[in-house]
Amino acid sequence: MKTKFKSYSKINTDLKVVGYLKKHKKHKLKSNVAILKLADDIHITKSKKNNILYIDGISKRKLIIKNDIIGKTIKFFDKKYFTKTTLSIKIVKFIPIGYGLGGGSSNAAVVLKYLYSMHSITDNNFNYDSHLIGSDVSLFKDNFPKIIDGISSVKIKIKRNYSWKKIYLLLPSKKNPTEKIFSLYNNDKNKSFLFKNMTNNELLVPAMNYNREMKEIILLLNKNHNLFLKYGMTGSGSGVFIIFRGNSQNRSFFNEFKSLFPLASIEKSEYFS
Repeated sequence: MKTKFKSYSKINTDLKVVGYLKKHKKHKLKSNVAILKLADDIHITKSKKNNILYIDGISKRKLIIKNDIIGKTIKFFDKKYFTKTTLSIKIVKFIPIGYGLGGGSSNAAVVLKYLYSMHSITDNNFNYDSHLIGSDVSLFKDNFPKIIDGISSVKIKIKRNYSWKKIYLLLPSKKNPTEKIFSLYNNDKNKSFLFKNMTNNELLVPAMNYNREMKEIILLLNKNHNLFLKYGMTGSGSGVFIIFRGNSQNRSFFNEFKSLFPLASIEKSEYFS
């Protein structure tokens, strides 16, 4: 059985909050999602006991993950399907953590699919099971664009209307805790200001109110909005994506960005086509 897997990332190319389900204590969202080639590496081998190790892909240092969704996935699977799983799993993290890129959910999806195969169980229940593990896990069943409509309802977007390929991710030094941003959204009456090529994310205003550095980045993008085919915040942030119209002024923009935000970082990726 294959033991090395790619675990891909995502961006929300728009996001709208359409309700709240008290039963699940979660917001209902409507969002278009694109899967990116920026990915973690996951190594899985059989073992006498479960061992889950997270490694930073750049520094090679061990990472401490507070909410280990991999362990949660294995426990959920064993309880539901009456199996006993013992695996050694190493996750080499290249997807920046805490920026709305779905790295943890993607990791869980890879492990869940592996468990179906390992225990010879059909994956017909993937969408339902993944929803019980985490809201975004079902997005990573494959690499097709998705439409989120609610919480567990995820549809494949058949028509691929993205004309772009290269994408840059701007990552502030400060991250946005998802629960905090949603709590601010509940109390936030402000409407988002949008330029023609800026994506509509209804969590943008509370995210900017929480994260001053991210707010300043958005203001810089607004000032230079004619450079971009599309730009906006992904998920609840604090990651921001930009897609240039061309190549002529990319360098001057990045020079300005680095001088204004020396603690922020930049990642380059592509959309699956």
